[in-house]
Amino acid sequence: MLSYAAAAVLTALAVHLLIVGRSILLPFVIAVFIWHLINALAAISRRVRIGGVALPGSLRLGGAVILLVLLVWLVAGLVAGNVGHVLQVAPLYEQNLLRLVNRAAGVLGFEELLHLGGLVQALDVTGILRTLAAAATYLMGTSGTVAIFVIFLLLEQRSFRGKIASLVPDAERQARAYRVLEQVGSEVQTYVWLKTVMSLTGAVASYAVMKLMRLDLAEFWALLIFALNYIPYIGAWLGVIFPTLLAAAQFGDPGRVFGIAAALAVVQFTTGSVLEPRVMGRGLNLSPVIMLLSLAFWGTVWGVVGMLLAVPLMVVIMIVCAHVDSLRPVAVLLSADGKPAT
Repeated sequence: MLSYAAAAVLTALAVHLLIVGRSILLPFVIAVFIWHLINALAAISRRVRIGGVALPGSLRLGGAVILLVLLVWLVAGLVAGNVGHVLQVAPLYEQNLLRLVNRAAGVLGFEELLHLGGLVQALDVTGILRTLAAAATYLMGTSGTVAIFVIFLLLEQRSFRGKIASLVPDAERQARAYRVLEQVGSEVQTYVWLKTVMSLTGAVASYAVMKLMRLDLAEFWALLIFALNYIPYIGAWLGVIFPTLLAAAQFGDPGRVFGIAAALAVVQFTTGSVLEPRVMGRGLNLSPVIMLLSLAFWGTVWGVVGMLLAVPLMVVIMIVCAHVDSLRPVAVLLSADGKPAT
């Protein structure tokens, strides 16, 4: 009984520290996943050969860093160029959407149009856009701190095994520690890399659809769709709903709005339900219920950014628990088939 009480106290303390230490912990966690992405890019470039000779490891790692910096620079420029415009036009679009709903209600014969229009006001389109823009701005604002963490992780990664050998002299425990780190690194790198490719594919296809349909702010919505695709289950649908709301406010043509919604839904279904399972194979072996609870928990603790990081965080927790005998029941509960890999 005492052990359960101690576990509850430790859990509450851990949650409190996650909330209080958000300004430090969140940039560090983001840095860890960027570090894994850099290593994944470097590992893929191992296949590149010049004159039959593979590129040196330092050159591959440097190339991956440069590529990622260029991508971040492009994204930062895109966000900076669109956030202000999005917040400026959000109230206008919200009013246009309200008028469209009222007009549709009039055609259907409803008398109390304002009550129906209240549904649109309840959506708080401006508030939603402000929240998303604030999350994007937060990521850009913490980029300096994240970059420092990434640099030090890259500098120290070669000494990790030596530190573990010094900390864990027992050969069996040392082998287990190496196995855990390798499995965590492999799973996280695979997830981050493949999810990035799938999200980019969906974002590019969605951008083409929105440009073809002449939807405003297509670049911003494509970037948002790319980020939302990291959120399982709800992210893909949000990537359809938000641009559809904008289409309704912009065009006011039900046929055109339905066409945009249908095209985006086809893109999200194809990438998320057809291509992604084939590319990612057996998946992460995480319980769907646990994924949803994880989204709610990390979203409450760290906001939208926490929801983006929810799945890889749960993967790490499940792997670590699977290798600790006393915590293995937790890993079993987190897994989809009750058989977490060890």
